Amino acid sequence: MEEWPHSQEEEGESSPEETPVLVAVMNNQRDLDIARQQGWYRIPAKHVPRRLGAEYLAFYQTQAFGEEGWAVNYYACVRRIHLAQRRSLLPEERDHPRADDWYYKIEIGALQRLPQPIPSQRLRRITFIPTTLARLLSAREINDLWLGSEEEECLWVAFKQNEIEVERRVFLREGEEALEAEPQNEAYLIDFAAPCQEGKVAILCASPGPLGEGSALRERPAAHYELAAAGWKVLQLTSQEIEDSLESCLTLVRKAIAREGGLLRAFNRCSATARNLPIPGEVTGWGDPTAHDPFQQ
Repeated sequence: MEEWPHSQEEEGESSPEETPVLVAVMNNQRDLDIARQQGWYRIPAKHVPRRLGAEYLAFYQTQAFGEEGWAVNYYACVRRIHLAQRRSLLPEERDHPRADDWYYKIEIGALQRLPQPIPSQRLRRITFIPTTLARLLSAREINDLWLGSEEEECLWVAFKQNEIEVERRVFLREGEEALEAEPQNEAYLIDFAAPCQEGKVAILCASPGPLGEGSALRERPAAHYELAAAGWKVLQLTSQEIEDSLESCLTLVRKAIAREGGLLRAFNRCSATARNLPIPGEVTGWGDPTAHDPFQQ
């Protein structure tokens, strides 16, 4: 059995800015009860993120949790990780179709509630977000959690200061769109996505790098045609442009958004829940939030 023990005492304590955290999806009450009462969480081995190792695990709760849904509310320290078959994790479900599948069992400490919930303003379907403890404890919304390049971070701060409501780390698969925190096969990364009244704008800002860093959209101009075929207008900003003339970059972004009819404002999830209004998952074009999620099954 493959196993990774976690001990902050043995490894030495790191600062919150350096302490790794993995945000994972929590899509049903039973699995939250298991995490709270039995102290573990599972990830299918075939869906494991590239950066599994973390000192803390946090949970992005889906629509199934009502008022707590579409947000990160809880986190816990990671004690150890090991591989196990589903039948050993859930012996009462030995006849389950995936009973022989392998899972990473992540043993955790007591659940702790965050000082403030971290909501997804556009009800994103999220699987994994690698982040840090400092970001987890200070984030105001889900986009604050992502760790990006220096250019991305600079733009993100500027977007927030100027109230330009965009989404970070949007992945486009050939033939379909998907919002995920980890790229899958044939996935292309959009650094910032701006949903608009009459279209959508893809803002690309980082320098070309390895595919695993989400650079596929910048490796060849043909990728722009793939985005265009999916209805995106592409705005590419170079590292030099962002460094030398940030205000000019913001002007280009505003003009691109204006050509598409202006921003489609982020949905106020909290007020809609309080007033028992329907949640418009398909209105923004960011995927159906009620769609089946393969994780934790």
